[in-house]
Amino acid sequence: MGKALMLLLGLLLGGLLLAGCAMPVSPARQVWCDHNQPRRASAAVVAAMTRPELDEMNAYNGKGARWCGWKP
Repeated sequence: MGKALMLLLGLLLGGLLLAGCAMPVSPARQVWCDHNQPRRASAAVVAAMTRPELDEMNAYNGKGARWCGWKP
């Protein structure tokens, strides 16, 4: 029982460690993530923005969410 539990625990931890390395980040993405941050506009600023400005901000934040793991 103890050996089976240790084996199961080892497999789980090994899988977690490998999952963290499954997708390497390209250097260009890392540089972009290091030099950018989410754009968070106030409600008043959003109300004054045009549709193309809103689309650009949403695309930028979407790219940051995909590439850098930004949260909304």
